[in-house]
Amino acid sequence: MPLKLKHTLNRDYLKVEILGERTAGMEVAESKAIWKEISELVNRKQKTRVLALMKVQGRLPINSAFQIAESAKNLGWSQNYKLAVVAGSEAVLMNIRLSEMIMTNLGYEMKLFGSARMARKWLLSD
Repeated sequence: MPLKLKHTLNRDYLKVEILGERTAGMEVAESKAIWKEISELVNRKQKTRVLALMKVQGRLPINSAFQIAESAKNLGWSQNYKLAVVAGSEAVLMNIRLSEMIMTNLGYEMKLFGSARMARKWLLSD
């Protein structure tokens, strides 16, 4: 099953769930499509804070993580957004750690978490 997106609008932020299994060889295209869809939701719903729950399976190659993070601006992401990502597993956490580092170095406010509670606390802080 390819990646799918579910979302919930909360008062102070947009909550998204990324679900499914990465398709080998299609990781970059699938991820770019999902993150573009999220940026469109952010603009449409007028929220700049995003809580992303990653419930995905499958490996994300290092070069794919790099390509995805570097394309953030082209996917509609703004440096005004604040993104808290909750890894559904240790494997997911390790897979997207590089993306966090690249996004931060590019001036985006993004942080990875192991729990939704800690992510929400950081997301709602100023």
